[in-house]
Amino acid sequence: MSFGLQLARVARHMTGRFTFRKRLPAEFGAARIHVTTRSDVRLLAPGFSRTATDLFQVARACIKAGDCVWDIGSNLGIFAVCAAWKAGNRGRVFALEPDPCYADLLYRTARTLPDRYAAVTPLCAAVADRLSILELAIPRRGHSRNHLRIVSDMGDNETEAVKQVISVTCDFLLACWPKPDFVKIDIEGAELLFLGGAGQMLSQVRPGLYLEVSPANCDEVTDLLLRHRYVLSRVAADGTATPVDRCVFNTLAQPAEHVGSAERVGALGGGRR
Repeated sequence: MSFGLQLARVARHMTGRFTFRKRLPAEFGAARIHVTTRSDVRLLAPGFSRTATDLFQVARACIKAGDCVWDIGSNLGIFAVCAAWKAGNRGRVFALEPDPCYADLLYRTARTLPDRYAAVTPLCAAVADRLSILELAIPRRGHSRNHLRIVSDMGDNETEAVKQVISVTCDFLLACWPKPDFVKIDIEGAELLFLGGAGQMLSQVRPGLYLEVSPANCDEVTDLLLRHRYVLSRVAADGTATPVDRCVFNTLAQPAEHVGSAERVGALGGGRR
């Protein structure tokens, strides 16, 4: 193990039992959110320059006033709160998080947000292609890597704990939540399960999507999104979106009818403006 990994493990061990409040950038209203280094030890560094930069880019460019936003795999709710600022008090944000510890932290953040933010509604559940009870693996190397065991089993050496969770489908959520204008999906390899239960959303509701796609799922996720006439882009470090033919790790997927031919290269989220 490298010295950097050893140092991160020691820092997480010493601080992970605590939660603290960390202020978001001023452009997202400077709200304080509840965080813990059990999710990501880089949160100890000042600001957010070492973590969540892609989430800021997507919220900045893809969310507009009045939007309904779904945050699937919310973790600490960084994207949910940034989206709530952009959507404003006429918007709504719904955040799905399977780990009750993190769902509770997000609830604590949501109930203290100023009126300028959209209402944020957390739900403690996993998402899959079935209504079921599944196992959530909690790895030692940061809880932002929590994952369903039916997708990946990291083994006893990497798993700190296993929790049973209720799983719902995307189309089930459509019967309970307002239709989304935009959906962020970061569920550690379960993105294909999510899309497998999202036929109605993809064919009828057709929101914009931001997905973290694992290499093992790239081909199948690409085929599914292309069949539903989504245009794919790679999210670059400078906040621009470059068209791609195949999903990458950070993929923006926009309905073809929302993306003009002249807008398919350029600013992130340009097709929705």
